Amino acid sequence: MNTLHRKNFPYQIYAGFAGMTVFWVYVQTLAPTVSFFDSGELIAAAYTLGVAHPPGYPLYVSLGWLFSKLPIGAGAYRLNLMSACFATLAALMVFLITHAMLSNRSSSPVAEPSRTAPDPEQMFMPVASLVAAFAFAFSQTHWSQALIAEVYSLNAFWCGMIIWLLFHWRRAVGEQEAKAGSSRLHSMSGSRAAEQNRDDTSGGNAAKPPREKHHIPHAGHLYLIAFLFGIGFGNHQTISLFFFAACFLVLKTTPHLVVNMKAVALILASLALGLSIYALTPIRAAQHPPVNWGNPSTWRQFKWLVTREGYSNVPRGGGLSALWHAVRTQEVREHDARPGQSPLPERPVHGLTRLLTVFRQSLFFRQMLTFRPWREFGQIGLILAIVGLLYGVIFVRIPTLTVFIAICSFVVLTIFISDPPDENIFLVEEFHTPAYLLTAVLIGLGVMGLARAMLWVVRPWRFAQYGIVFFLTINALILPGRLLLVNLPHIDRSRNYVAYDYASNVLSSLQPHAILFTWGDSGAFPLWYLQIVEKQRQDVILIHVPHLSSPWYADSLPEELRQAVEFDRIHLGSSLEAVDNIIRTQIAMRPIYFDFSSAHSLPLSYQLLPHGITYKVAAAGDTIQEEIWNRYRFRGILDNTRIAMDADIERTFGMYGSARVELGHYYLEMDELEKAAEQFNAAVQFDPDLGDHIVQHLHFRNKLAGDKPAPSP
Repeated sequence: MNTLHRKNFPYQIYAGFAGMTVFWVYVQTLAPTVSFFDSGELIAAAYTLGVAHPPGYPLYVSLGWLFSKLPIGAGAYRLNLMSACFATLAALMVFLITHAMLSNRSSSPVAEPSRTAPDPEQMFMPVASLVAAFAFAFSQTHWSQALIAEVYSLNAFWCGMIIWLLFHWRRAVGEQEAKAGSSRLHSMSGSRAAEQNRDDTSGGNAAKPPREKHHIPHAGHLYLIAFLFGIGFGNHQTISLFFFAACFLVLKTTPHLVVNMKAVALILASLALGLSIYALTPIRAAQHPPVNWGNPSTWRQFKWLVTREGYSNVPRGGGLSALWHAVRTQEVREHDARPGQSPLPERPVHGLTRLLTVFRQSLFFRQMLTFRPWREFGQIGLILAIVGLLYGVIFVRIPTLTVFIAICSFVVLTIFISDPPDENIFLVEEFHTPAYLLTAVLIGLGVMGLARAMLWVVRPWRFAQYGIVFFLTINALILPGRLLLVNLPHIDRSRNYVAYDYASNVLSSLQPHAILFTWGDSGAFPLWYLQIVEKQRQDVILIHVPHLSSPWYADSLPEELRQAVEFDRIHLGSSLEAVDNIIRTQIAMRPIYFDFSSAHSLPLSYQLLPHGITYKVAAAGDTIQEEIWNRYRFRGILDNTRIAMDADIERTFGMYGSARVELGHYYLEMDELEKAAEQFNAAVQFDPDLGDHIVQHLHFRNKLAGDKPAPSP
């Protein structure tokens, strides 16, 4: 083993330990099947090499297609495992970035190293990197996304890899320049006569390096980074927000790059080559895969997909503009204040106090609070990150400023571009995962900064330094250990089958060759997964109502339904008109159902018959089929299984309970009080909060405890 390998051996051991530990924890808590929200759609797109929702996610779809071929598990598990793999690699990027920043700094003489005794500071350096990696790995947002099929783990890894490669390039440039400087100093130590002769023959320019004036050292690294930037854009477009940090680091390292047109052109060409991954979307769209969002086989639809034109009608909050309006007019609008909060303080305030009051009551402030490092890493983690920022600015200034610029630009621009209203603020939280990755790097710097301070205090005593290193190693791991234990009950998805069972229950409710209208993504996408990937109930036609106003979606419907949706698509009520046309033309041939969300979101004029968790458009002779509920599975709901809760799971509990309540109301109308009571009792098992509603309704109907007016004699 050569000297270089011996030097890096402990570092490699720590990195391997970090990767294996994190991956083992992720696998133990991995979701066994599909989850709510985008998970089902992304899995179906990956399995069929299709086109996911805007902007298409060609990188995720391509890698997901490869993972779908693994002979491990079944269905969604393979794509969940892909998230775990890239989430583990993202944690390793934290380790590598932190170690690169710490080792980039020239070692100061905390204790004079000897040839036989190891340097205590060098011993602790991989420990600080390990703490940073574990802190990120077991933070709430990253860990939760590591267990389901989603794009955020891959995005975090790709962003971390680019930052690490930038630091690696900067270090290579520094080493080359140092070597060139050492060579020049060595050449200057020759005889004075030889030096004078060189000066005479070269006109005094002997000190110039033998390369062109604007040469870019290790330019191939920059071309690779630009290529990876383009590729990463094919997974999540927020990676482009690291542009400012990358430019800062590159220009501080080689400021003459801006005048090297050849290098700039090659960087842009490499970026364009990476962006060419988007060519996959029109190629696959032309093959008409089952998931073909937007059908981007034409330039117009391709532009619609990549630029997210489909979301142009999504309401924006106007957070920054509202804040500026409040500052200028000295008033806060009603809708800018928090729910239940007065838009104006009880007593008038002025100056800085007024500005702070206006800012804290603004929507923009609530948008900014989607980035919450104190929730991800705890108060101690936040303090360590601040200490790490100060330590880094002093000892590794340029890399630390690069990290700080990356965090700030990523968070602020994410908020500015997305600009969500209050009801959609939660959708932005996962976007901040790359910013949390770099915050964890600052935590590692903070741990190292505290360690260096303590080692400096005991610098005269070598064995005391070793004792400090051991003490700090044990205590430093408390932070990620605490995150692991605190977050585990809220993150663990290893027994979570709620989304799968919900979709399976819905499909089992339907008669053969049925049409099912769906509304929300969380309700529709698990159905896509079961039908496209697991090939369940392929006789059923699933229609996502919000898409009916889009020509690309109407064209994807079966032939017998296309004529029914030919209408003026510019009309505001076009989706509902399409639903009416489909029902009118198909009711005599197919049973037609609405899922819970569509039945309660659309202003329908049809008589809907409760049919388990679905609602059937009533036809002559239809009756309630109670036995449907007996076929349902409720793993994690009624079997006392402890599962991590989230908003979608809680809504599912409420849907089951509300469906039971509505069935109970139906039996009340039929004066079948015993059956009604049975349904109400079942509803409370799903959602105890429904109990008060049931009691109030029964009291209103004067049927509580069977109290009915006695007949007149």
